[in-house]
Amino acid sequence: MNSRPPFSRLCTLLLVLGCALGGISCSSSKQEEHPLSSRAWWRGDGIQGPPKIYINLSTQRLLYFKGKKLVGISPISSGRESTGTVTGTYRILDKDIDHRSSIFGAFVDKAGNVVQGDVDTRTDRAPPGTTYQGANMRYFMRIVGGIGMHEGYLPGYPASHGCIRLPTKMAAIFFKETPPGTPVIIEGESALAATESAIPIGVDKVMDVATGDSKRSAKKAKAAAVVAAESKTEAKPKTTVRRAVVDVSKPSGFGSMFNWTRKPPRGSTIYLDQ
Repeated sequence: MNSRPPFSRLCTLLLVLGCALGGISCSSSKQEEHPLSSRAWWRGDGIQGPPKIYINLSTQRLLYFKGKKLVGISPISSGRESTGTVTGTYRILDKDIDHRSSIFGAFVDKAGNVVQGDVDTRTDRAPPGTTYQGANMRYFMRIVGGIGMHEGYLPGYPASHGCIRLPTKMAAIFFKETPPGTPVIIEGESALAATESAIPIGVDKVMDVATGDSKRSAKKAKAAAVVAAESKTEAKPKTTVRRAVVDVSKPSGFGSMFNWTRKPPRGSTIYLDQ
């Protein structure tokens, strides 16, 4: 005769079942999200209308329009603080699918090995036995002077010498779709850009249709770009902007209802001018 009561046996059974399910859940590996899939998409094939490009340095995003329809969005890496990307309204001057920089690159030996990298030909001299090799800037579309859009490594923050770096797939799409003369509007402040995960050269996955999250992100980016492009702002002295992400406790329901608290929401970004 079993002396254990039915309730005790039931608890033991549930405990064993819970442990088993927990082990299965813990053993399953979470699939890593593709670095480009949540930040870029293109659905402009077959869409008619004159192309126009908006580049927002604050959000590090490029928005591609055909007529009034947003057909593509892509992350970028614009000029770093010391070599910031110029703002204003421009047009695509020319295109070169296999362009190399005449200013920035590396000194290499006869075998092609890099002897000195991150070279600026205006200030650096080639070591004996080396030659200059310009940085690869495939799918180059010139905007103004030596500044243009091209394929490049995106570290997740502004890092170029002034050009607009694009993921490989998006650079190829934009190069194909964009004729010379296409308007390009550049607005924003790269100092306000948040840090994101890096996108290596050669990443070739791009969403064909914008999902719900992508659509919401695109609408926000579109609104920011259009407002920046159409608003007329007076010239103002540049300021050094520091960014701090804060994580504060969630305010109470009454505090939220009557705005009794002045604490910023969780995950807010505070910008401090110095």
